[in-house]
Amino acid sequence: MKKSGRSEKLILSKLAKIDRKMSSIEKIGKKTVKEEKKIEGEEKKIESVLFRLGKLTFQRKHFLELIRGTAGAFLGVGLGMNLINTKNLATNLAWFNIIGILIFILVISSLLIYKNAKDFVKKDGKKFIFKRLFWLYFISIVVELIAFALFGGIPGSSVLLVKMLIIGSYSAMAGAVSFSIV
Repeated sequence: MKKSGRSEKLILSKLAKIDRKMSSIEKIGKKTVKEEKKIEGEEKKIESVLFRLGKLTFQRKHFLELIRGTAGAFLGVGLGMNLINTKNLATNLAWFNIIGILIFILVISSLLIYKNAKDFVKKDGKKFIFKRLFWLYFISIVVELIAFALFGGIPGSSVLLVKMLIIGSYSAMAGAVSFSIV
């Protein structure tokens, strides 16, 4: 009888420990559900539509990405102007080199976008990369044009301007992609 009493106490003790662990797991589960609801609320807020133009829907997430991309491009342009003399390079480099710079920055940017947005790429396919790349490059070029205008760097020749934009897009795109990843 004594052995069965001990084993019953041992079993009851183990069951009590299991009950305590189960109750703590339930508490954690309730906290997790609350956090999930908070996250869903934030996602709905981010996904909220700011305006529509025909089939184009501009959501808050697009606006935030535009801001991040613009800020990154401004940073990249500022750093790039300090590190390289785009007018001098544009004057001295052949078109072969200019096109090589363009291809290089597009390939590197595509790889960075793919690396940091694999889930979206799996969901939407390669078009996600091309859309993001197009918009970030467009933002970079616009920001670069603004910077050239503000700093008095627009040359008289349109060919030289195109070369300068491509060379400068190297640093502008690097900043825009980096900021849009964050």
